[in-house]
Amino acid sequence: MTKEAEGGSEAADELLSTLGPRLRELRRIQSLTLEMLAQRAQVSRAMISKIERGEKMPTVGILVRIATGLNVSLSALLGEQAQSASVQLQRANRRSRFRDQSTGFEREAVFSPAEGDDIEVVRHVLPGMQSTGLLSPYPVPTRKLVFSPSGPLVVKIGDETFWMEAGDALRFDVTSDYSFSNPEATAVSYYLFMSRHKGP
Repeated sequence: MTKEAEGGSEAADELLSTLGPRLRELRRIQSLTLEMLAQRAQVSRAMISKIERGEKMPTVGILVRIATGLNVSLSALLGEQAQSASVQLQRANRRSRFRDQSTGFEREAVFSPAEGDDIEVVRHVLPGMQSTGLLSPYPVPTRKLVFSPSGPLVVKIGDETFWMEAGDALRFDVTSDYSFSNPEATAVSYYLFMSRHKGP
């Protein structure tokens, strides 16, 4: 096993060990049983139980559905909330990373929002000919700006499909299911700038 593979495996193990307790605590705070969360998130009770016990690493699509069922952001579920401060420096070597083992999709939190803030930046890497799969709308109104500096990207939003070339940017309100797909054989890296509207 290469050092990069070992590092990726260690990061996945660390995420899995913290994700389960965090998911259980969020469920407990909201007084939700496994069955109630399963119904809300449209994810099986068995899958949620395995994640809580640290036995199963979910796909990004399942994570988004669970976050939606809990009425929290994906970042909050992954434990990426930063401390509130007027000036924040987030170090590159301390970024939270998630890797979908089924597709090789990687999500890196470039800048996590402070408590009460609505700005977030994440970086995605999609291997060649792979897709994120359908992702659900967030529990709070969310707008995304996608910037793909390194290569083409196919973004499906509801019934519409947008073909992005290297350097293109796309902004959309997350009101329906959406997905990102890489149409080429080489990996593509792109950035998501997100803002959330939490009401007046």
